[in-house]
Amino acid sequence: MKRCVTLLAALCTLVLGARPAYAWDDFGHRVVARIAWENMTPQARARAITILRAAPPETGLFRSTGSATSQQQQIEMFVFAATWPDVVRNMDDSVALRSERYHHPYRHYVDTYWRQETDFGAVVPVNRRPEGDLLRDTARIAHWLTTGSPELKAVGLAWILHLVGDIHQPLHASGRISPRDPWGDAGGNDFKLDIANPNAEPDKQFRRTLHGLWDGIISDSLRAPRAPAPLAAVTSAATMIMQHHPRSEFSSEIGQRSFAEWARASVAIAQRDVYRAPLVRDQAAPPAYRTAAYVAAEPRVALAGYRLAEMLNRLLGS
Repeated sequence: MKRCVTLLAALCTLVLGARPAYAWDDFGHRVVARIAWENMTPQARARAITILRAAPPETGLFRSTGSATSQQQQIEMFVFAATWPDVVRNMDDSVALRSERYHHPYRHYVDTYWRQETDFGAVVPVNRRPEGDLLRDTARIAHWLTTGSPELKAVGLAWILHLVGDIHQPLHASGRISPRDPWGDAGGNDFKLDIANPNAEPDKQFRRTLHGLWDGIISDSLRAPRAPAPLAAVTSAATMIMQHHPRSEFSSEIGQRSFAEWARASVAIAQRDVYRAPLVRDQAAPPAYRTAAYVAAEPRVALAGYRLAEMLNRLLGS
């Protein structure tokens, strides 16, 4: 019976299409990478830039910063690489092969399932196998940084920069089941909020999602652009977040190297801080909820940056 349920869920996924897999928006991922850069050793920084410079032209990883000789150019290259796994999924037809080769939609998340019988009710454990490749692939890709070919190292570094950010976004580790979403809500993508474009024709209207709210909570709360932001704006946000949440705040957590442990912490935050009043389904998230969401998300971005730096110092610093 369990196998039949799993197969049916897989068929539903194929019919409905893969879930959107963004986590933190462009700005949020850049901020995570900027925090990491500030906490990396000079050796790890230099090695990271050497790896990215060796990326094959077809990856598009080295397209925007020329030779990357100045420190600012190097930082711009590094923070851009953190967004590349999202960028590569949106390539146009002229570089469709690039998307086909490098885009891995199931890599961005791992849905750990849990249940609430009512919105914001008691959390009930669920005996269902997690879905998504984030945990499996992150551990595997980390080995590319020391053992892979130049292409694998460059692509692997971009993915590590990105996935460490992904795993700290609570909805990239959570699959909430409820009577309304018996197969799970796809990390909040099926938890709809208000209509984003109420003045459009009814057949062209679409609803915001809980997942989208959390993806953009950093940029929206700081009034930062979701599109590629100037490095100065990214640096300003990273500096502020590090001031609010210094590395010492996470002294017992930074050394944890288990990606599964990181994911479990994200699930706990989803249960406690994401699915909570005063959020109301099918309505706009009220200001009080958005404020609480930012307060919960800000330390996750800081911790992601510190853990990313620790990982790269260990893998690239020698």
